[in-house]
Amino acid sequence: MALKRKRNGTVTAAAAAAAAAGDPSPSTSEELDAATAYSTLIATLKSRGGGQTCGFQTKERDHSSDDVPNADTERNGGLSDKEDTEPDQSDDEFQDDDGDEILEEQVDDENLETSTVDEFKVHLDHKLGEGEIAELDSAKSKLNVENIASGFLNSKWIIDKEKFPKAESKLSHYNVKARLRSQWANVAKRKFGDFQSEHQCQFYSLCNSYYDILHTRKGGKKLSSETMDACLLHIINHVLKTKDLVSKNNDKLHNREPTGVFNSPRDQGFTRPKVLVLLPMRNLALKLVKRLLALAPPTQKATVDFKQRFFDDFGLGEEDKDDKQASKPADFKFIFDGNNDDHFRIGIKFTRKAVKLYSDFLSSDIILASPLGLTTSIQEAKADTSKNIDFLSSIEILVIDFADVILMQNWSHVVSLFDHINKMPSKQHDTDIMRIREWYLDGHARYFRQTIFLSSYPDAAINALFFRQCVNHTGKAKLQCRYDGVLSNIMLQVRQVYEGVQCESITDVDDARFEFFTKQLFPRIKESLQGGTMLFVRSYFDFVRLRNFLKAESASFCLLGEYTKSSDVSRSRTWFFHGQRRIMLYTERAHFYHRYQIRGIRELIFYSLPDHANFYSEMVNMLGGGQNPSCTVIYSKFDKLQLERIVGTQRAQKLLASKETMMFF
Repeated sequence: MALKRKRNGTVTAAAAAAAAAGDPSPSTSEELDAATAYSTLIATLKSRGGGQTCGFQTKERDHSSDDVPNADTERNGGLSDKEDTEPDQSDDEFQDDDGDEILEEQVDDENLETSTVDEFKVHLDHKLGEGEIAELDSAKSKLNVENIASGFLNSKWIIDKEKFPKAESKLSHYNVKARLRSQWANVAKRKFGDFQSEHQCQFYSLCNSYYDILHTRKGGKKLSSETMDACLLHIINHVLKTKDLVSKNNDKLHNREPTGVFNSPRDQGFTRPKVLVLLPMRNLALKLVKRLLALAPPTQKATVDFKQRFFDDFGLGEEDKDDKQASKPADFKFIFDGNNDDHFRIGIKFTRKAVKLYSDFLSSDIILASPLGLTTSIQEAKADTSKNIDFLSSIEILVIDFADVILMQNWSHVVSLFDHINKMPSKQHDTDIMRIREWYLDGHARYFRQTIFLSSYPDAAINALFFRQCVNHTGKAKLQCRYDGVLSNIMLQVRQVYEGVQCESITDVDDARFEFFTKQLFPRIKESLQGGTMLFVRSYFDFVRLRNFLKAESASFCLLGEYTKSSDVSRSRTWFFHGQRRIMLYTERAHFYHRYQIRGIRELIFYSLPDHANFYSEMVNMLGGGQNPSCTVIYSKFDKLQLERIVGTQRAQKLLASKETMMFF
């Protein structure tokens, strides 16, 4: 029986559904509606356990004519409906024909496969049982196998599997594509085998094993770059292996005799995009793409389409540069140097001889977006039925980089993403249905998605998402660190008083903290004639609550929050410095985005400890308007993560275990 095929060689949903149902020759008038046919076919294939296909030639789909717009195509990298209409220069973008170089690489890769385990195949070919699914859904996995974390003092990786993956120093052990290994050798500054450091080697071994990873100590610029390089190496290798697998199977199908019944290779998802990388701002996306292009094999980037346009959209012109950043700390410059726009989304496509930026999402291998930009796509799809987010259906690697910075933006955008990723698509999009992996058809894609969180510090919100929404069958790996604290960075002789708040439930901690402040601390502040009291708060909700309380008490205060206008900021700082306002209410987000130097602080009260430990020492070092400057900290047992980073792990443990409610440092 011959199945009806589109001109690009893929089997249509209507034809395949009719064939699966036993109708040998459906007429045009009897063909099913596309959406109905698609869902009918998936249900039929699932009921038959994948079944067999008839004798027809399949070919990887060409997305160059997909009708879902890539919204990022205006000169400013903004969000429009204009599509990238550049014609694809290759007849089949998955067919490598670069002569002896590719042939030698294929032989090299085949030799590797006989001597080492290919985790790519192991992960994607895994047969998922019902009992395993139930266990993954229960979210009761325990991280109980430990291994020393290289590069960090007194720190460890913990996983939920019986054996920790061995960190080999040679890339050949990991079955990395030969052309990618060669380029890595030319670009990376190798000091530990093929890797830049022992930490990078260990981290890559976890990436290559397809663990869900929670890395919460990226550190400074050097360590952060090493971590991202390992991620990019893994991402490019995954994309190239996916493309080469499809190309290899295309050749097998093309060369076979078209007789009898055969099993079609299962090597694809519903849509082409396999990697999603979330970043908070354009300047960080620019750095990532530059490094991606540097690491990509030369044969894959003979040309880079729209490169200059990308640099224009994601870079920063001379007229936009801020001279004020020169006086900011190094960590501030690392994050904010460049274009700080937080609204973007862009597709990246690998062809046989080029890297295409601004590719249509459904034609892309990698999607790079900010949480806000992706949320815009989701909202547009809900409002307009002609649009969809099917490009999220087949994501196999999700990287959330600079998660700590995203926490300072709007973490809810990241949370909502997990409600839309790896869902059944609404349309076929020229998918060769007979080649979709069975676990996609079963709706099990999320159990095969690898999720990697990269952050500078651990946070309860990140932990919650990692343990509740990441259900990769391979397992989880988390970096657990011990901290020395930042008290040694304080340059002044300041008495630091830590006052504990007693509460048994995390739901009660906000009320307990507020009651302690209003009844124990505020009466003393109100009676004091000194002024110069700085109230530092971590949460915007606490900021609003304290603002309303101070208003009700007719207190003399000024505000400095993340939403305060520039003119009001200058006025508040002047009032506070000259004593015209006795209290300043200051948020962590305001300090994160601006790093203000506040003058006139005589008494510093941390209503809640900052997530960024260095902010603590920065604020204490601003004290100076008086002979006896003081610092008071309100804490509870639910502030363990913040306490560890500020006073050190050992001191924090003693502090939380002590029956005393007041401690001095």
